[in-house]
Amino acid sequence: MHRAKRFALLFALFAIVSTSMGCANLGAVRSFAATSSQLTGYREVTERYVGSADRQLANLPAGKLYDPARKELQVLKQSSEQQKDSLLKLHDTATGYMSALAELAGEDAYSLNADIDKVSGAITAAPELGIGAEDVAAYGKIAKLVSSWALAAKQARDVKAMLKTYGDDMDRLLGAMQRAARSYEGVLQQEKASADSIQMLRLTVWKQPKSGDGLLDEARRDAIVAMSNNSYAGIAEQQAKALQAAAAASQGLAQVRSGHAAMLKDADRLKSKQLQALLKQAVADMKTVRAQLDAL
Repeated sequence: MHRAKRFALLFALFAIVSTSMGCANLGAVRSFAATSSQLTGYREVTERYVGSADRQLANLPAGKLYDPARKELQVLKQSSEQQKDSLLKLHDTATGYMSALAELAGEDAYSLNADIDKVSGAITAAPELGIGAEDVAAYGKIAKLVSSWALAAKQARDVKAMLKTYGDDMDRLLGAMQRAARSYEGVLQQEKASADSIQMLRLTVWKQPKSGDGLLDEARRDAIVAMSNNSYAGIAEQQAKALQAAAAASQGLAQVRSGHAAMLKDADRLKSKQLQALLKQAVADMKTVRAQLDAL
């Protein structure tokens, strides 16, 4: 009778803890945060943006006709080099936030590790009171379960606290990175347009016949044009890839921001099926973007 009451009390305690705390299913949160920490190529695109002015200056003809463009590019070069440190710090800080969130939501972040084995030794048998070895063993099993649920609840609270404390600032940071990535696209598109126009001018000039001692015969002109085309083909390919990478980075950041906003909105219900499904889809989308970037 006494034993039955003791077991009833233990299982009642377990039921109370289970109901009030709940098991934090943070797998989707962890996966989303870990995937987001890569931030889908933002650093690489930033480097490409910063180097745009140098590449355009190197491709610019020496004639005075291009002096205004040269001055504009020198201004862009100076400003982008000054911005580089801040732009990369945005990336590093956002990556650090997502990495910390992933670690906080980690499977082993709140593990009892070796201490769990000490639980069963927390009480000893007292035969004179009717508490035997089997009772001690039962206590150890239930105590482990109760401890695990309690730690899961603490983990959920801590993840929620991180989101609520820093989530709004993180959203602003991700928004700033989105705007920067879109600006990168504009600069890289300008770089491509500049290279296209300069190539057209070169081909037009080189194809013009000359008179007098400086006459270029047709074969020599053809050779110069072919060399120019071959050189430009490589440049054009790199520019196209850079534009694709900038667009992918912008798209990836939009996915990160959308997923993070959903977590922030549902911080009190991190294990809801709707949020889990949204985060899983976001992870799949980000992996697709990452694969596209890796293929460039």
